[in-house]
Amino acid sequence: MSTDTILESKNKELDTTIHKEQGKLLNFINMRMPSAEDAEDILQDVFYEFVETTREAEPLEKAVAWLYKVARNKITDWYRKRKPERFENKVVQQEEEEEPLLLTDILSSIDRPADDQMLLKAISEELTEALELLPEKQKEVFVLHELEGWSLKEIAEHTQTPVKTVISRKHYAVQFLREHLRELYDELLNS
Repeated sequence: MSTDTILESKNKELDTTIHKEQGKLLNFINMRMPSAEDAEDILQDVFYEFVETTREAEPLEKAVAWLYKVARNKITDWYRKRKPERFENKVVQQEEEEEPLLLTDILSSIDRPADDQMLLKAISEELTEALELLPEKQKEVFVLHELEGWSLKEIAEHTQTPVKTVISRKHYAVQFLREHLRELYDELLNS
């Protein structure tokens, strides 16, 4: 067989595998990612790696298993690289022309007299009250991650829970706290 014939055969095999598995693999990735755009990016990365790997070597015997394994690894890498959104970095939007305000801006500006100390106490009490309203598992994840500085992986190991579940609990806790404390933010910004 000539080199051109071998290359043509290899390319046809690649095309067939990609077209056959594209839909199922995208569904697999979509179920594990927060957005369709991120899932499509990972799918493209997987297929790029697939083409590069098979271009340099013999066609993979278990190509489908290889594709899913690489997809799982890419998803894991995506979550590892993604920095968690810290509570103190939450943005409070003021009026349109003003710059957004961070919770750390509010708290750090409270190094002043008794009035400010009372304000800090009120913020602390409101946060404590909001934390008490959270479901226990969400509260635990939030406190360990945001207040005690544990990594999500450490929390997952400590609670014997999958990392994705820990991430989900943290997300729901942040959403709840954001809504619960919105009134306080508005009061602080308007005073």
